[in-house]
Amino acid sequence: MTQNVPSYTGDIAEQRIDPSREYSAENQEIEFSAEQHSIWADLFDGVHQPYLLEHICQEWKKGLEWLALDPKRIPTVKHLIDHILPRTGWTIERTVVRYTLADDWYKKFAQRIFLITDYLRTRDQMEFTPEPDMFHDIFGHLPFLTQKFYADIEDKFAPAYMKATQDEKEVIKRLAWYSTEFGLVVQNNRFTVFGAGIISGRKELTRTIMEFYRLGRDNVIDYTKPIFPQLNEHFLANKADLHRIIDGVNELHRQGQMSSADEGWNVVLGLYKKLGIKQEGMFGGEVILAPFDVETIGRIPKTVYAFNPMLFVCESLEQMDAVLDSYLKPIAMRA
Repeated sequence: MTQNVPSYTGDIAEQRIDPSREYSAENQEIEFSAEQHSIWADLFDGVHQPYLLEHICQEWKKGLEWLALDPKRIPTVKHLIDHILPRTGWTIERTVVRYTLADDWYKKFAQRIFLITDYLRTRDQMEFTPEPDMFHDIFGHLPFLTQKFYADIEDKFAPAYMKATQDEKEVIKRLAWYSTEFGLVVQNNRFTVFGAGIISGRKELTRTIMEFYRLGRDNVIDYTKPIFPQLNEHFLANKADLHRIIDGVNELHRQGQMSSADEGWNVVLGLYKKLGIKQEGMFGGEVILAPFDVETIGRIPKTVYAFNPMLFVCESLEQMDAVLDSYLKPIAMRA
């Protein structure tokens, strides 16, 4: 029998479901199968390894302790609410939709409701899933949501999104994507992972960490000196080529050639060759690290079904907060 395999493009597949079903009470607590709990346990164990955890930011590790997840069983919505609501005022709601439309998503954010999907990846998607599942939502995001600083960051998006023009909405979605989903932050003079999309995907997490090591091995970054100024210096010196690469990513995205994990990482190597950019220094690996910069982030598409070819680094969480404020606050304050 032929198995139907979904065909992904680079764009998010919209799901429109009757709201009365999407957020109905019967969706909130689900009786999971033994196999689903087993998948959860294997996913949890796959990331919860010392050699991976050392590259994840301290706030996530602290939040994981506070969230008190069972490594062997999928938590109930009640457990999540009990461990988050008293700390930050946010609550959790389960939805049958895998990709909630942005307008609906930010309406929920405005009510301090974080949505988690009822979908769990299958055995053949253990290291990378093209769509966010409940492991991503719970394991990746919710440890952060036990903490005020993260709740404050999430609080910034909805007020701005509600007053933004369509073009600004696209930038806002990308800022969220490359911060809370796929952001990096410097801690103790090392690059660490902040984004939930990287944390919850063992393969992307591993390959991102490999780039951290490559930068040191190839003498691009000297880890005995402050690393963020070095990254910023490389960024400024190579900004024109970086924008050429982003334009190339956009073109491939429009052509539907950013539709799988392998394409997402291999695309950068192909663009170096196509554009005549020497594969060295900042451009020596399969993924490019650049400072968290609104102009640059506004140019690059959200890469949903493939590994992200570019990741953005904040000097600190305070800097991330300030950069987001610089773009979001003026929009949110409009009459």
